[in-house]
Amino acid sequence: MHKLPLKQLVMAASLMTLAACGGTPYTPVAQSGDPIDVNAYTQKVDTFIVLLDTSGSMKTEDEGRPRIYNAADWTASFGKAVPAMNFNSGIVTFGKGNTGSCIGYGIASNLYGPAPFNNADFTQALGSLKCAASTTPIADAIDATTELLVEDTGRTAVIIVSDFNWNDPDAVQSSLEALKSQHPNNICVHTVKVGNDTTHDAMIASITDTAGCDSAVTADSVASGAALSTYVADTLLTPKPGLEYTTHTLSAEVLFDFDKYNLKEQGKAELQKLGQVIVSQGLAVGDINVVGHTDSIGSDAYNQALSVRRAMAVKDFLVSKGISADVIDVIGMGKRQPIASNDTAAGRAQNRRVEIQVGTQKAAK
Repeated sequence: MHKLPLKQLVMAASLMTLAACGGTPYTPVAQSGDPIDVNAYTQKVDTFIVLLDTSGSMKTEDEGRPRIYNAADWTASFGKAVPAMNFNSGIVTFGKGNTGSCIGYGIASNLYGPAPFNNADFTQALGSLKCAASTTPIADAIDATTELLVEDTGRTAVIIVSDFNWNDPDAVQSSLEALKSQHPNNICVHTVKVGNDTTHDAMIASITDTAGCDSAVTADSVASGAALSTYVADTLLTPKPGLEYTTHTLSAEVLFDFDKYNLKEQGKAELQKLGQVIVSQGLAVGDINVVGHTDSIGSDAYNQALSVRRAMAVKDFLVSKGISADVIDVIGMGKRQPIASNDTAAGRAQNRRVEIQVGTQKAAK
């Protein structure tokens, strides 16, 4: 058998490693969250920084996909779900993803920002990553974040997207303490675990132990839809004070013919009554969410579109009765939030509904 000299073997192995992880940059695929009603929230933080793992363990495949792809997809989805408010944002990588080379020890590197958040720029930066290789220096990424925020006096969410393999927990904890001491009471840490490895959950728990501030989730659990938008709201936003919500639920059978989104006369009569109640409350009404729901029959895409059209028909009617369009948000939930079993006709009938959530100013005590 022909044997290569040791030097040639080392060179061949290096080239194979480079070819395996340094090809065409991956273009992230962003999932959609449900719309976030900006009228109901204020900003909890001024800045969010995503610390994205691009180390060698992120080449590990879960269900046929490298973790780095899933991490990039989730980060792009998060950015897409961030509402148009006044956030600053940044991305710091750790590993070799942003260095142009897959050889050598992993380092922390600033990929994007900090800059006023712009989803197009945020996503474009993610699409420039070429590599998942080398060590996993989360501590270095936290130190780099400390340097980026040295002149920042606002509130910041630090979001670590990683499988959390191959780290020194003491070094990570020490770096976090330095960051938090630089910004007392202004740093919250949120971990988003990619993959199903539970080996390092104790470390995750140790760095997300501030109640009411830190959080720990898996990427799969907050990947899209209501779960993603709720995560974004919990991480970046806080509900506006002073609004109390009352939910009025109307059956789709009352409002619409089967599989239609044109209001029936019976539906108009019910909405007319509700509209009069809302108008009578005047300026006390600060927010209205019209949420469409369907049963489980049909595709996800079809039910989503139908739920939006039905909610929009209800909004248009309420506006025609004198309610300001500026306070009404339309949300389509499709079949994602059943209130009864979809295995029976009676249950499916309950699930086909429109909820009108009316937020009014709390009465002074």
